[in-house]
Amino acid sequence: MVYHINSLVPEFWCSDFDESLLFYTEVLGFSVGQRRGDDHHAYIERGDAQLMIARWEQDEAWEPGSLEKPYGRGVNFQILVEDVRALYEAVLAAGVEPFVTLETKSYWRTDRMDVRTQFAILDPDGYLLRFSQVDASSEIEQSDLDELDIKYA
Repeated sequence: MVYHINSLVPEFWCSDFDESLLFYTEVLGFSVGQRRGDDHHAYIERGDAQLMIARWEQDEAWEPGSLEKPYGRGVNFQILVEDVRALYEAVLAAGVEPFVTLETKSYWRTDRMDVRTQFAILDPDGYLLRFSQVDASSEIEQSDLDELDIKYA
C-alpha cells in the first residue's frame, strides 16, 4: 500500500520522539500514517491534517540555528477538527494546560464569515497547535466589512 503524502507537511523536530509520538496519538488522537519499525521518524495524521515528527538529531544538516525550546516560535499550526469541544476535554483530562482556552470568534474568509470555536496548546517541544471547528458560516454583511476596515485600517 502506498501512503499518500500531502504537498505541504510541517516537520516537527522533537527532543524526545517517543514522548511526542505518545502525546500526538494518545492525547490528540492522531494516528500513525507511515513509520518504519522503531525509526524515530513518523508521518502522523488526524483527518486531512498531516504532520511529520522526527528526532532532531537525525536531521542536523537541516538545522538553521541552535534549537531551544519552545521550538516553534513565530508560527502556529491550525488544525480543523469536527468536535473541538471533545478534544479540548480530552486535552484537559490528560493534564495539558491550554495556551489559549476554548473560545469562539468570527473570522473573515473572503467569501463568508465563519464562527469558530478553538483552543491552542503547546506540544512537548513548544510547537503551538490551534485546534479549530467551524460552527457556522454566513454571508458577509456590510457591517462585517466595516468592522474589518476599522480593525485593519
